Amino acid sequence: MNITPISLLAGMLLISLVSCNEPEREEAQALDMNELRAEIQAMEDAYAEAQNAKDPDGVVVYYADDAVSMPNNQPTVSGKAAILDQVRADMARDTAGSTTTFQVTDIKASGDLLVEAGTSTTTDAAGNVTTGKYVSVFEKRDGKYVCIRDIWNTDAPEAGSE
Repeated sequence: MNITPISLLAGMLLISLVSCNEPEREEAQALDMNELRAEIQAMEDAYAEAQNAKDPDGVVVYYADDAVSMPNNQPTVSGKAAILDQVRADMARDTAGSTTTFQVTDIKASGDLLVEAGTSTTTDAAGNVTTGKYVSVFEKRDGKYVCIRDIWNTDAPEAGSE
């Protein structure tokens, strides 16, 4: 087989053209869902740790400055400063000595956006357990995910609805 400079150049051109289509495939492969799940679970664990320690500043690290939170049985809260006020008020109302854990149950990601679904378990000092669920939307900003939207509610019936 005789390889001429022209056939070698044509082969190299073909390889470079084919590799130009690789970024889409590389982006899809770059999102390691197990790694992302672990990253988001670590964020949820840090949130729970701060919440359980009654550290509102530690909780709001989770949120982007322009985040919107839709808490259970409360109006929508817009912006990190307003979310901080809401977290402080919630902590002040917690006289039961509650502790909460969060468990990531599902994530979906594309590009810089990630959607998480999860469950929560809250236990008060008397051992009473309340479960709930939530959805958080994250955006990757400056190399790390921050929550831009969340909504959550408990599985407990609303007071007086039983």
